Amino acid sequence: MPLPEELDPTQAHTVADLAVCLRRAQLLAGNPSLRELEQRARRQGRSLPRSSTGDMLGGKRLPRKTMMLTFLQACGINPGEDPRWLVAWNRLAAFATATPDHRPLSEDILADVRTAGLTRIGTTYLTDMQWSALFADVRELDIYMAYGQTWARMHARDLSRLAARPGARIRVVLADPDDERTVAVLAARFDLTVAELRRRITDTRADYAALRSQMGATIEIYYRAGDRMFSFYRLDDTAVLGFYSHARTRAASVPVFVCERPGELYDFILEEWQAVIGDSRPA
Repeated sequence: MPLPEELDPTQAHTVADLAVCLRRAQLLAGNPSLRELEQRARRQGRSLPRSSTGDMLGGKRLPRKTMMLTFLQACGINPGEDPRWLVAWNRLAAFATATPDHRPLSEDILADVRTAGLTRIGTTYLTDMQWSALFADVRELDIYMAYGQTWARMHARDLSRLAARPGARIRVVLADPDDERTVAVLAARFDLTVAELRRRITDTRADYAALRSQMGATIEIYYRAGDRMFSFYRLDDTAVLGFYSHARTRAASVPVFVCERPGELYDFILEEWQAVIGDSRPA
């Protein structure tokens, strides 16, 4: 549920301003009690203690990001559909830790963030809780990666639920195990033997193929030759873009961007997906 224009959290310049916006969101939701909000969060599999919520609405200190997002979801607001909340929180968090040599983002940079549709920038992939939130109501999942065996198995439960939804769709593009140059380059990248890389690709393909059922989602699996400069996941109107490290040892952290539609970065990923599919073959 997007917020009405008069309730714009990006106009919050202080923690107290943000608390005012949160209280208005509560009012728009029918002014549920803190007990009711706690119960709603529990039904969603999340924790929202009343005492902590009261402190957050009091505006004395910046709330934890996860608590704010849980509160908004309990109020019927999907932060993924309205990234202004995360923009506001990130700006206030930057201000809270700013030093004379590290000032908050300028309005120009904030405008660029809005135009790009960015909701998160980091050096690690999302937490399990964040992935679960993205999977909650997804109908279309597009995946572009070298093999991503660990990711697929970590999210096996969410993938199985999505695969069981009639009318849903999963499309996966993996590295082509039959293309000699592709497997040679990627095996060196990941410090694997060519045989081991091929095995991981084909095992991942088998994992996705096993999700198919007669009444469930459409599952399409493709192979694409060529190097990988990044991987991405598109879950309906949200996309997660991560870069690869070129070091022979696996990097502990790589740049990761989360973006939403509408946004220029999301549009870029969508255009890349169309190009990737055009260069792929059924697996």
